[in-house]
Amino acid sequence: MPLRLCIDPGHGYSNAEPGRYDTGAVAGGVEEADLVLMWARTGEWVLGQPPFSISTWLTRTHDSPAPLSTRNEQAEMRGCTHLISLHCNSSTGTTASGTETFHRDASDRLLAEIVQRAALEALTLRDRGLKLEQNAAQGRLAILDFNGPACLLELGFITNPTDRSRMLERDRRIAFWQRVGEGILRVYEL
Repeated sequence: MPLRLCIDPGHGYSNAEPGRYDTGAVAGGVEEADLVLMWARTGEWVLGQPPFSISTWLTRTHDSPAPLSTRNEQAEMRGCTHLISLHCNSSTGTTASGTETFHRDASDRLLAEIVQRAALEALTLRDRGLKLEQNAAQGRLAILDFNGPACLLELGFITNPTDRSRMLERDRRIAFWQRVGEGILRVYEL
């Protein structure tokens, strides 16, 4: 089966509650849902180009309903074999910083390593490391119930002005997805 990547921009319309828009964390006038959607759309574009030509599917567009409870099922119905969920961390202060990637177990570790390395190289933020799902604040991440390699990337802290500024830079988004594409081609030998 050919690799098809689901890119999940976290939060959005009907994420947690039907008919409501879930902004995720908000800081400096930036909503997490909008920021990660920019990252997802950049990924769709970069990975679709040669030399990658990786098929992708996004769990949501700006105004499309995307209940968290159905995202995995929708991705699987569309033939996705791998999943990357994009989020931003937040803190009550402005000094917390860094990138971290959550995964379930050893079967997800290769994808998580590709994603974490790409984020570190593109964003040049503090390495908060690869972490197992049970170390997440929620203890369990529903999006990681996907039937295939999956990980959840916390790009950086939206509440930290430096992290937020870097996450908003188009060139860093492009660099991230190029590195993800290179890692996927190398590790999965497409």
